[in-house]
Amino acid sequence: MTSRVTLEVSLPTLHALLDYHSEQAADHTLTDLADIAIREWLQRQRAASKPMELAGFFWQTLFLPDGALLRICSRDGPHCAEVVCGELIYEGRAVSPNQFVIASLGNVGNAWKVIYVQLPGDGDWTPATRMRHAAMAHAFRTAKRKAERTAPPGSSSS
Repeated sequence: MTSRVTLEVSLPTLHALLDYHSEQAADHTLTDLADIAIREWLQRQRAASKPMELAGFFWQTLFLPDGALLRICSRDGPHCAEVVCGELIYEGRAVSPNQFVIASLGNVGNAWKVIYVQLPGDGDWTPATRMRHAAMAHAFRTAKRKAERTAPPGSSSS
């Protein structure tokens, strides 16, 4: 048997609980309803406080979230691939960026130079090479800040 304690609630909350009980919950007592409501609220709060795990595809130092589109333009027209469930999908199969280039252009080229990326919610196409340089610069700045924080006092970081 579960121990019970008394918990004060506001009058409007009690009225809402009583109304719900009279309309919907003939199988549950008021105590059960209050217990269920609090447990469900706690679950939602815990879920909301967890860091969101992003699904996506890592292309070396560049993270492309699910829904990102990659495009290559050739004389045959544009070719598009999409990041779906952490994989780069082109014509129904998972490929690497290099495989996407070969399938689209028929030759091996520098994928960074020929692929353009459109991130979810963004209308612009950005050259992959620009995104790569930005990601590398960000990683460098982050590593530098971390090194400065962990450096022994009095040491020079220049």
